[in-house]
Amino acid sequence: MENSPMSANPHCVVVLVTQPAIESMLESSGQRFYRDTHPWVVAAQLLAQAQAAQSQTPIIFASADGRQPAAYSHWSMISKIDVLSMTSNRWESRCEFGELIAVNPIWQDIDSVMHKASVEQLLREQVEGIRTLRMPLQENQIHPYAICETPAFILAELQSLD
Repeated sequence: MENSPMSANPHCVVVLVTQPAIESMLESSGQRFYRDTHPWVVAAQLLAQAQAAQSQTPIIFASADGRQPAAYSHWSMISKIDVLSMTSNRWESRCEFGELIAVNPIWQDIDSVMHKASVEQLLREQVEGIRTLRMPLQENQIHPYAICETPAFILAELQSLD
């Protein structure tokens, strides 16, 4: 992977796309991108903080075909997020990322990834040694995107690439 010497951000971005969108991303060569009409302001801030700390931020793509529940299909590392204000109430976010890596079928269930814990919960873990409750992601919580804990399957894959 192009940025493997860097560490992974403990948090990632999860998006729900159509199967044709995944196929289109797989067919493109070089840098890939995903566009959304929602302003990805917090995701852009998360990426900027990670990059300042010399860390990569993963993006996980879940796809659905309408006949079966959504499932994770691929993931990558985000290289850039641009948030553009088109008019007073119209936005475009463009997320650029690298090569897509298939998600192992044992990790494809949406609830295999946990929501990002709040700042206060994370502080309690650090300062008080109390592990807080983790909430599994659900399909209806992904739109337009979700910020989650980077799952172990991505961390393990990155270690194997080093």
